[in-house]
Amino acid sequence: MYKVILRKLPEAFITLFCATLLIFALIRLAPGDPVELLLGHSTEVAMTDTRAYDEKVAELRAQLGLDRSWVVQYATWIERLLHFDLGASIHTGRQVGSEIAERLPATVMLSVSALLIQVLLGLFFGAVSALKAGKSYDNIIRFACVALASTPAFVIGLVLLSFFAVTAGVYEINSEAGLARLWLPAVTLGLIGAPQLIRIVRANMLSEFGRIYVLSALSRGLDRKRVAGHALRNALLPVITMSGLSFTALISGAVVVESIFSWPGIGKYALDSILLKDYPVIQGYAFVMVSLVILIHLFVDVAYALVDPRIHREGEAGAQPYA
Repeated sequence: MYKVILRKLPEAFITLFCATLLIFALIRLAPGDPVELLLGHSTEVAMTDTRAYDEKVAELRAQLGLDRSWVVQYATWIERLLHFDLGASIHTGRQVGSEIAERLPATVMLSVSALLIQVLLGLFFGAVSALKAGKSYDNIIRFACVALASTPAFVIGLVLLSFFAVTAGVYEINSEAGLARLWLPAVTLGLIGAPQLIRIVRANMLSEFGRIYVLSALSRGLDRKRVAGHALRNALLPVITMSGLSFTALISGAVVVESIFSWPGIGKYALDSILLKDYPVIQGYAFVMVSLVILIHLFVDVAYALVDPRIHREGEAGAQPYA
């Protein structure tokens, strides 16, 4: 396990460095000016005295450090990151790290709940679909997966919100990030990611059913469900990979669902900041998301090594861990 971590750490740091370059460049290349959005194009100053407005813009640019070259701005940002400083928001003046820290627990809570729902749905319906392959249960599950995978996230969210909040009246949106508000956005995110996991579990279990140990167990009269349990356990490696990828996607891609349900997470915070061109917030959010993705992928590699000990020998002479 330690060899896996030591081998992956240099790759993680290189990936993180390249990500900071892309984050900084793409944000600066995007159209719009945060200073002009902060002041507003239609203010009285801009309409009555253009020179005064331009002077105010120049003053704010100098104050925020936006009048410097991109190289200097990037170097300043990296220096702050090395001191664990994400900078201050242009619009609120608060530290970005503090604002993200306030909202990150809500997003993590939502993502973990959604991932749990997604994994449970994936394992259960994937196993049922494999056991009932070619039958009506299998066809219904596969049709439902195609329908869910083809439906945009905002449509699923709006339909569920309309039914449970308006029609049934069992869900209420408020300012608290409690369990009473958690279940519906968590179910929405879980339904969005479940189809892919169901298909993977089904495909891997069907592959396991064709192996010699399964055929031998069935020929000796062992119960098919018991044998399916062993086949499911042997098909867990792809599930671990998909769960890790899904968790990163849930954390970084929950913007739409958080906006629909007004969930006070970092996704909604990032979306508001993008509309305002708040450079420090966008950079800080993107950096935190990339760091989380790298860490989760590292944990997935470690989990692989724990589930399949052959991965410990990867790279050793004569070792064939996937044979």
